[in-house]
Amino acid sequence: MARSSLIEFQSQLASRLQAAQLTQSESRWLAVVAGQQRILLPLSQAGEISAYEPPMLLPHAQAWFAGLVNLRGVLCGVVDLAAFLGARLASSPRSNAQSRYIQFTPQLEINAVLLVDQLAGLRTPGQFVMDEHSPAATEPWLGPGLLDASGLTWRELNLALLADDPRFLAVV
Repeated sequence: MARSSLIEFQSQLASRLQAAQLTQSESRWLAVVAGQQRILLPLSQAGEISAYEPPMLLPHAQAWFAGLVNLRGVLCGVVDLAAFLGARLASSPRSNAQSRYIQFTPQLEINAVLLVDQLAGLRTPGQFVMDEHSPAATEPWLGPGLLDASGLTWRELNLALLADDPRFLAVV
């Protein structure tokens, strides 16, 4: 029962994501959780969402590089977002039931996916205010802290800048 409702939620979220990209709706971000980090991915830069399947390991790769996965006939490198951000050790266990792959939009021309622990829905700019107490971002692809109505801090992750970052591209 819980599995069917999770699949239904994923399907509804994917439909909403596609509709938001096509109609230029007010929604601007796909909200995800990676370790203890709450991340906002711009809808204009995020691609397809896929269910988790175990990746093929790549020897001698960075600890945050989880391996390779075949998604619809396209071989993609898998980056464990929480491990890449330093929010979790790459070897730490995760709940695979809620884990998802987030592809980059095809316009970014990178065959990589971000492995996230959980989808948290779509968000709009009106749902946030600047978090004055959040430390400044140390990476150019990571935005300032934003507070939601629950008092939780989120950060926008610019996928276009991340795709050009030398550290992100150096998987071995």
